[in-house]
Amino acid sequence: MRKSVSKLRMLVALIGLALSVTLFAPAAFADALDDAKAAGVVGEKRDGYLGVVSAGADASVQRLVQDINLKRRDRYREIAQATAGSTLSDVEALAGAKIISQTPSGQYVQSASGAWVRK
Repeated sequence: MRKSVSKLRMLVALIGLALSVTLFAPAAFADALDDAKAAGVVGEKRDGYLGVVSAGADASVQRLVQDINLKRRDRYREIAQATAGSTLSDVEALAGAKIISQTPSGQYVQSASGAWVRK
């Protein structure tokens, strides 16, 4: 039991550190991402990645989501590899929960059923 609590604490600390880097987005991406989230076009998924909420999202938004998700996946892999006994899906799930908990009201998040809902 002690090892699992210690592992969980380490994962949470590493994810918190990773999230503090503007959710893995450089400043230019961060502004565009904030705008897309505020417009209700992009939301946070339970698996720690971004999703396109609106089917009418333009190609630049779709590329932005894809680019940020690739950066997130790379970072999640690093965290999983640095944390003995953890898997990529462990890190993704913890990151998703943490990101959703920090998402401001009015933005879209993925519910447990997979539907998009305003927080």
